[in-house]
Amino acid sequence: MRGGSILRDSAASTLGVLLQGGARFLVSVMVGRIAGPAALALLNGSLSLATVASLLWPTSAGQAASIILAREEAAGRNSLVPAVQHHLTRRAALVVGATLPVVAVVAALILQAGWDTAAWVAMLTAAFSAYNVTRGMQFGRGRVLQATFWEGASAVTTLALLAAVLVADLPGLYLLPLTVGYTVYAVGGWPRGLVAPVVLPEALRRELDQYVMWGVLGTLASTGLLQLSMVIAVATESAEAAGMYAAAISLATPASMLATAFSMALAPAMARSVGRADPGALAAQTDTATRALVGGMVLVFGLVSIMAPPLVDLVYGPRYGDAVVLLRILLVAVLLSALPVAATNSITARGSAGVRLSAFMAVASMVAGLAAIGALAPRYGTAGVAAGYLVGAVAKAGLPLGYVWRHDQQSWSGLTLRTLGGVLGPPSVAFLGDTEPLTAAFLAFLFAVSWTLVSSRDLRKRPHGGLQT
Repeated sequence: MRGGSILRDSAASTLGVLLQGGARFLVSVMVGRIAGPAALALLNGSLSLATVASLLWPTSAGQAASIILAREEAAGRNSLVPAVQHHLTRRAALVVGATLPVVAVVAALILQAGWDTAAWVAMLTAAFSAYNVTRGMQFGRGRVLQATFWEGASAVTTLALLAAVLVADLPGLYLLPLTVGYTVYAVGGWPRGLVAPVVLPEALRRELDQYVMWGVLGTLASTGLLQLSMVIAVATESAEAAGMYAAAISLATPASMLATAFSMALAPAMARSVGRADPGALAAQTDTATRALVGGMVLVFGLVSIMAPPLVDLVYGPRYGDAVVLLRILLVAVLLSALPVAATNSITARGSAGVRLSAFMAVASMVAGLAAIGALAPRYGTAGVAAGYLVGAVAKAGLPLGYVWRHDQQSWSGLTLRTLGGVLGPPSVAFLGDTEPLTAAFLAFLFAVSWTLVSSRDLRKRPHGGLQT
């Protein structure tokens, strides 16, 4: 396989995502500690708006590139690679150009940001969109190490500019570091040295457009729900309450980067299995990856949930104590959203029909989540927003996992029971109250040992060929 094994690519991908995500996390932490909850709420609301805007085409174009490019190369149609890249890039540029004015207006009106901040939100949207398209092309062509290098360069740039902005005390430029950082990645990692693209076959052009259009619907409905919850919190709650929600989101989402990195390496490998017409390999990859995700992600999220009180105090300080309850709710929701990554990739790798099915599942989960937010938020505030997102996450996890379980005849009964125990166990620590750091650390140790023993068989399991493709 070009690009090596999924495990090796996942390791490189994880490093890159941790570098990039770590830089974004540090931006939130430093702004939250120095400028306070209101500034943190505006920052994270702006980031969420830019993320939602990028979901309208560029993110799905990057996902299409990672899958279609890998599939075409695996099928021996390398001559079509430049044409596919050109088509996806042109479409993404047109959509971004039309979206940016709307983003600026929404930022000014909904987030109640000044027009200077609104302009920065628009620029961040353009940079983040270019980043997503470029990254998808790199992974689709197996250039994972190159992608990781530019993730590091982007992260270093972001942190250097953040330090400069904070030292100079320029609160109006809090979005500058991330905007420039994403631009560095997009410019530096852009594919070069390609031959002139051949004429894209009409059937492939239609497939690409349909793939991206359905992908937009699916990613907007799945990934967009979390981002919209942040925007809703900023628009409907006080600046202080929205700041608590922003702090909770910033602590709940970093661990999900592990699943994102795994997905980025897994999707092209699954596409290659489809390109070789090997459904057995696809089913084996899905089973192994799902078990690995459950084993690793439940452990990480469980530890964070148990250590939530001292973690919030350590990262943001004592004035963010109200974020603990929100963090525990969001941790369960984000964990559930991460677990079906392999199942969703398996569905979308099967072509346009799979992308449509995945989109319908995502829409159903988003409708459930928004309905729950609408019902709970007026009475419970930000806790209701978090609980509403949790409802959507339950649907987001259950639908694709249930479909693949039945379609591929996976043996997941025992895995499901273990997962439920691992997901529900750590939040029950909340009934003990806000434990002292040493007590929390002891409980976390007990959970880590018990979960490792329970899930050891899943982590050891390897199908024929392991994770190689």
